[in-house]
Order: sequence, then C-alpha cells, then structure tokens
Amino acid sequence: MAFTLRPATAADAAALAHLHIEGWRASYGGLVEQSFLEALDGKQRTQDWVKWLAEGTEALIAHDDLGQAAGFISFNRLMTPPPGMSPVRPLYTAEVLALYILPDYWRKGLGQQLMQAAAARLKERKHKSLCLWVLEKNTRGNAFYKALGGQRCGKKDVTIGNQKLVDVCYGWRDSTAI
Repeated sequence: MAFTLRPATAADAAALAHLHIEGWRASYGGLVEQSFLEALDGKQRTQDWVKWLAEGTEALIAHDDLGQAAGFISFNRLMTPPPGMSPVRPLYTAEVLALYILPDYWRKGLGQQLMQAAAARLKERKHKSLCLWVLEKNTRGNAFYKALGGQRCGKKDVTIGNQKLVDVCYGWRDSTAI
C-alpha cells in the first residue's frame, strides 16, 4: 500500500485529533483504563492540535492511496530528556512526541516511513539525534522502536487517568540510521 505524507497545518487539526484519539484507543486498550480512553474528547484534542502546531510542533500526516488519513507523527526539539542527560552536552536534541496509525494500516510499513520522514525533517533543522517515550507495557510499540535501532535510555513514572504507569525512552544518537 502506498502512503503520501505531507506537513500538517491547522486545517488538519480535526484529522490529527481523530487519529490521535483512535490511535490511543487501539494502542492502549487493556493497558490504560477503558473509562479514560472512552472520555477522550475530539473537540478538546482538536483545540490542542491547533495550539501545538502554532507553538512549533511539527506533524506529518499520512494518507492512503484513496486519500484517507491513516496516521501521523509529531516532533519538535527535545521536550522530555531522558534521566541523567547533561543539558550542556545533550545526547538527544529532538523528540518524537506522538506516532499513531489506525489499526487497518498497522504492519504495512507506514510507521517506518513516518519515522524516517520525521528524522529527515529534523535533520533539516540541524537535529542529528532524537528520542521518544512509549509505555513500557506497550509491547508492540517497544518491539517496533527496537527493530528500528532505538536504544532504551531511560524510564519515568507517568500518570494516565488514575493509573500509575511507566514510560520508557528510546534514543537514536544518529537518526539517519532509522
């Protein structure tokens, strides 16, 4: 299946919100409280996307060969450094903030295409390294990032809804290796 990627704009906020919410529901069902997933609000998430894009977060949105939105990736400068990283000589300068794909498009190469495109865009902005955070219990996500050469480089406690969970960080010192 062929996918077309393009930079997202504020006009894509509703599509990004839909992909984000459905991505959460598909990826975190059984990991995160169902009531939390059901309460995700499309109107609020659309407003969030308008704000995030205006603040400089970049997103690439993917469409299938029929023009249907299939997934997205968002990224920016490093926002959440791994524990113990020096602010003077950081190992990572950029961060993938979100990568979500609708389940119908899983295992079709879109995740790798999005990661490679984000790495290329970040390189244009002088970022040669990147990291990202993923729930430790998200075995599919962890396996995907390991397969792309990500090195586990930290962890932190997070609260989602009423749950205490663990996020793990994967990093690429040379993002061209993705």
